[in-house]
Amino acid sequence: MRRWLRALGRAALLGAAGLALGAGWLYATSDVDRARFVRPEDAVTVLDRSGEPLRHHRPEQHDRRWVALDAISPHLIDAVIAVEDDRFYAHHGVDARASARAALTFALPGRRMSGASTITQQVVKLVYGRPGGLWDKPREMARALRLEQRFDKAWILEQYLNRLPYGDQVVGVARASELYFGVPASELSLGQAALLAGIPQAPSALDPRRHLSRALRRRRVVLARMRQTGRIDAATERQVADEPVAILQQPVRPWRAPRFVDASLEAWRRGELTQRGGRIRTSLDLPTQREAGRIVRGAVRRHAGAGVTNGAAVVIANATGEVLAYVGAARTEEGAPGAWLDLAAARRQPGSTLKPFVYELFFEEGGTAATLLDDIHRPMVGGRGELFEARDYDGRTQGPVRARAALASSLNLAALDAARQVGAHAIVRRLRALGVSGLDEADRYGAAIVLGGADVSALELAGAYATLARGGARLPPRFAPGAAGEPVRVMEPAAAAIARDVLRDPAARREAFGDDLSALFGDAPFGLKTGTSSGWHDAWTAVFTDELTVVVWLGDPENRPLGAVNGFGGAARPAVRILAAAHARLPSLGLPERPVEAPPLAQARICAATGRLAGPRCTHTLEERFAPGTLPARVCDAHRDDGRVTLPPRYARWLREEHPAGFALAELDRSSGSPEVAHPRDGARLLLRSDRDAIPLRATLGGHPVEARWEVDGVPLEGDSWRPTEGGHTLLARLDGRASAPIEVDVHLAP
Repeated sequence: MRRWLRALGRAALLGAAGLALGAGWLYATSDVDRARFVRPEDAVTVLDRSGEPLRHHRPEQHDRRWVALDAISPHLIDAVIAVEDDRFYAHHGVDARASARAALTFALPGRRMSGASTITQQVVKLVYGRPGGLWDKPREMARALRLEQRFDKAWILEQYLNRLPYGDQVVGVARASELYFGVPASELSLGQAALLAGIPQAPSALDPRRHLSRALRRRRVVLARMRQTGRIDAATERQVADEPVAILQQPVRPWRAPRFVDASLEAWRRGELTQRGGRIRTSLDLPTQREAGRIVRGAVRRHAGAGVTNGAAVVIANATGEVLAYVGAARTEEGAPGAWLDLAAARRQPGSTLKPFVYELFFEEGGTAATLLDDIHRPMVGGRGELFEARDYDGRTQGPVRARAALASSLNLAALDAARQVGAHAIVRRLRALGVSGLDEADRYGAAIVLGGADVSALELAGAYATLARGGARLPPRFAPGAAGEPVRVMEPAAAAIARDVLRDPAARREAFGDDLSALFGDAPFGLKTGTSSGWHDAWTAVFTDELTVVVWLGDPENRPLGAVNGFGGAARPAVRILAAAHARLPSLGLPERPVEAPPLAQARICAATGRLAGPRCTHTLEERFAPGTLPARVCDAHRDDGRVTLPPRYARWLREEHPAGFALAELDRSSGSPEVAHPRDGARLLLRSDRDAIPLRATLGGHPVEARWEVDGVPLEGDSWRPTEGGHTLLARLDGRASAPIEVDVHLAP
């Protein structure tokens, strides 16, 4: 018997030692990861500028808002501690007495279960979960001990009260107090606090909106525990137990301007919007948003037969940069293409809508609205050294054309001439300064960037046009209400004034497109520019006044081509209608006034054919406006005795192909100067699809195309079309015995 007892004792000692070692190992390996206890993102209500709710945003579907411990009613703190962990301030994370009591009641027959988890242990459980069920209990206890070593009781209690579940995805006492009783957590009465303290035991079963009688029975239990622990007396318990309670009905959760709200929340996370009392007020004007959405949806329906499946629109207040309307997708019904995309932020080819910014640069560098541009076919070098010949939308060429007419008529060839003179590098720098992101290096685009080769979003485009509308001062588009900081000067005011003047010229628009759309807006002037991307995939329009800028996009989010829907025919009418609707809202928006920097323009009569000051032989003259100091100094002398206008030799091909009346070609002085290789350019890397591809060779003399004789690697070439072999080659052009400087090119076959 003694041997048996000694063996039993040794086993007990070994067991105790094993338990001690196990407990020590658990404690040593159960460190607390502080990052898990970082305050989670609050739920917030996003409002429009006048306080109308747009959405109640619940991160991870949890309706929560963190509140400091000193902003919680003492009634609630007392009720929670009484019912969950009466010895909270006495233990160090694990309550040995409660654990022993729980173990005893578990072992006794006919037992009534007694909980032993402290508030600290429950915090660990709320943060880490119990993926292993009750097997996680020992590690949970070890972490509770660690937690109490690192943090004080107030910190732990604040974590607990802000992480408790309250049913219907409500987490934390702050939102529970607001949603169920309509009061902040600091103003809870004893009866309200006791009811809230009971819910976390079974949040779904005790949800007071659906199971009020159960919640009230649980409240009686909480009040009884508060009396038993000396926190209230019996009279108070009886009085509060019979106290009626008013539970607020579940609020309707709004879902308005969804893509705008998404963008606003991102801006909030970047610190661009502020949250006060769980509310984020934005710049959006809900009536303008509704009208813009309605108008764009109507345009989508109207052009659905031509392949338009969705649309987007942005309205900006020029004085502040505030976004007043943001239609991320006009069609949001299930199954609609792009219904869940933010099409106002999607990057698409903008077509001709980039042209005004190239012309404005052209004006900065000395051009005027009267300066002649070449709307003719001429060799142009693309970003990769390839030759291309663009065409105007009607397939015709206009020859020499004034910049005003070229921009108003959106002539591609004239725009390429302006871009060539400005340079792709300057254009890319300017677009970046205007807020266009994601641009590649200029060499990738070449002069073709003016035709929409760089992808742009509707929001970025609206911001760029708002800068032009301000006279060249940039304020980034913003989702927060109120004025931003001081604008940044991006354009020269005088050059911006000329570009604005051209785009606001109804006579020039009418001459190009016929219907001017002015009747949709009224007598006030407004600027308008349309764009259609290559292959008819996107239809754009930007319109602006001194106060507002609107951009509309129509197309197919899956990038299928449209059936001949262009910017003017598809997007212009809805854009002007949105502009009119937004202007009608201006008196009620309280926007500040910011005067546009627009120097007064001078006026002079010019020759319509040459853009110079009108001379005695000019038969067609007109009034043109000029920035200060840019009036032409030369009087037109291009009219011959027979009335025809002489043109430089570079127009020879145009005269041969178009046979325009009233023009004659001036003779080219071939006696001086050397030819230059215009295409391919020196150092070009030519990528061919097959070894049968031919490269057209082009030469100029004094900037004018000429027919030259060619040598490739020192060997004369027949004609001006070259089928190269792979590798490096040297080319030069000869004209009347004079040779160009040699150029080097590198030819590769596409894999």
